[in-house]
Amino acid sequence: MPLSDTPLAAAWQAFDFLSQIDKILSLLELAKLTPSADMNHLLRRNGAGWNRERAVGPKTAFWVDGLAVLGRHLNAERKHHDLCLLAVGVDSMLRAGDLLSLKVSDVRYGDGTIKTVLRRQQQKTRRGVYPVLTEPTRQTIERWIKASGKQPSDYLFTRSKSRGAKPISRAWYAQLVKSWADFLGLPPEDYSTHSIRRTKPTHMYWAGEPLAVISKLLGHKSEASTMEYLGITQQKAEQASLRHVMLPTLKDK
Repeated sequence: MPLSDTPLAAAWQAFDFLSQIDKILSLLELAKLTPSADMNHLLRRNGAGWNRERAVGPKTAFWVDGLAVLGRHLNAERKHHDLCLLAVGVDSMLRAGDLLSLKVSDVRYGDGTIKTVLRRQQQKTRRGVYPVLTEPTRQTIERWIKASGKQPSDYLFTRSKSRGAKPISRAWYAQLVKSWADFLGLPPEDYSTHSIRRTKPTHMYWAGEPLAVISKLLGHKSEASTMEYLGITQQKAEQASLRHVMLPTLKDK
């Protein structure tokens, strides 16, 4: 008789199953007793990340035509802050935390000139990255600083123009991005702050720029990480599959 068919093995499997059920019930009970508990955090503490064994793909990037429409809208509405946030977010390719921690002194020299190349240490990886700002983005920064009266020590992106105001939160930024998607007639649930970070590198890749260059601008450790982050591996897989038709096209009789 195989060992797996013995009564002892069956008893052990039943015990293991009940142990798993008990662990799940304990987590649920803890969450019920502490309404503010973050279930994602509780699951991670027990060795299971929130997205373990789940297909969680990259958020959708914006495209150039949509950005042009959105940019004109924000400019017409004189939303200098939001336009500056959009422009710097897209151009710099920074993560939300690194973007929102920018101060005026990070983007402007002492003589008032807006910097073309920034120097940042990424909060997540601690590696250095050097975002490049194009001329239109530098213009939006200059206009927002002038309109808000911000000083070198002030955070660049704040909900208030008052001196010493705190930067906007990631949650507020995320909601703003979703509102931009909604304005463009796009499904908000498909867009997040990572959509802004992915937008320019995705455009650069499909325009033929070297992956090594894009990876460096994003501050990634490897080109493979960049491929995965931008969803390029998945897109290429889908395109490859579509190129290989295995059945003939059906014709109506």
